[in-house]
Amino acid sequence: MRILYMATMYPFPVNNGVKMRVWSLLCAIANAGHEITLATFAEPKEADGTEQALRKVCKDSDIVVRRLTSLSGSTDYVARLSAVLSPSPFAIERFRSDEMRTCLERRLRSGAFDLVLCDNIYATVNLPPTSLPVIMNSHNVEHLILERYVEQESNLFKALYARLEAGKLRRFEAAAYKRAVLVMVCSRLDAGLIEQLCPGIKTVVAANVVDVRDYEMAEEEDPFTIVYQGGLDWFPNRDAIEYFVRAIFPLVQREIPGARLVAAGRNPTPEFRARFSDVPALQFTGTLPDLRPVIAKAAVCVVPLRIGSGTRLKILESGAMGKAMVSTTVGAEGLDFVPEQEILIADDPATFARNVVELLRDPARRKAMGRAARKRVLRDYDVTALKRSVADSFRSLE
Repeated sequence: MRILYMATMYPFPVNNGVKMRVWSLLCAIANAGHEITLATFAEPKEADGTEQALRKVCKDSDIVVRRLTSLSGSTDYVARLSAVLSPSPFAIERFRSDEMRTCLERRLRSGAFDLVLCDNIYATVNLPPTSLPVIMNSHNVEHLILERYVEQESNLFKALYARLEAGKLRRFEAAAYKRAVLVMVCSRLDAGLIEQLCPGIKTVVAANVVDVRDYEMAEEEDPFTIVYQGGLDWFPNRDAIEYFVRAIFPLVQREIPGARLVAAGRNPTPEFRARFSDVPALQFTGTLPDLRPVIAKAAVCVVPLRIGSGTRLKILESGAMGKAMVSTTVGAEGLDFVPEQEILIADDPATFARNVVELLRDPARRKAMGRAARKRVLRDYDVTALKRSVADSFRSLE
């Protein structure tokens, strides 16, 4: 099949969860024998030097250069205020582009495609009317992220604004999915949520995956090092660090004074770093080309997320490297890891801290849990699983 793949984020460098899923899907679709034309935004100079790698999976591409700010990082308060009176959510309007729409209109007029694949609901804001079948890729149930943010936000005005935005995003999300003949979701949990949003919609699980061949079991570790990995230009990751450092880490240090926390992720702002100047045992790595050496040194990997949706690639990466993990329910949701055997789950600070302490004190247990986690990733979350899901999905449309 000839596929027009619409994305909002350029897949290179493959250094965050969105890009990992986009690149994995592109590779799986190409490996299934389909022809891809990619239409995507890219940050200035982001695509430079990547043309050869992209051509390995995409026959052609249209790249619209545009600087996009994260939703939480946007300081365009006039636009936010204007969006309050608009039926369209502010989160969607950030992606509206005349240049992208013109590009897509030109591509669709050519008659060169059999279907359109929208990488997320945000991409649909630029999709012209078309008679072609549309497949939606769902990284997250987007409105759920905002609803969970509301639960954690103590500022009344921010909470009210987010609640209003979540309602509009929920309606937009439902309308976007109704345009689709098929929705590719990360998990059975997400499938159920989207089917509640759009009764009768057809869904298929195309799980987030990693290529386990790229992740080796780490033989050496620092027995006092705890690692949290996640881009710090994404608010849920910043909230997770704040929650762990303030509510959980002091309880760990009380039992194990030498414990250290490494926050491994891109773009921590100076202001965010300064917020933890009173915690000398916390280290920020900043942006790194490869987080695997950092993960390799971890005795325990933690996922104290309170806000999110979809499934966490950070768990798959840590599991692929044979690391013992402690997560909240939100952090591990949608993944079929067996609690107490392949991962520990805790939703209150005292239990979370106790689980971390017990693993730090018990090398044999964390080794056994790490081996079990890697087996789970190999069984259910290796790239071969995604290839099968994608092949089955496209066959169902023929």
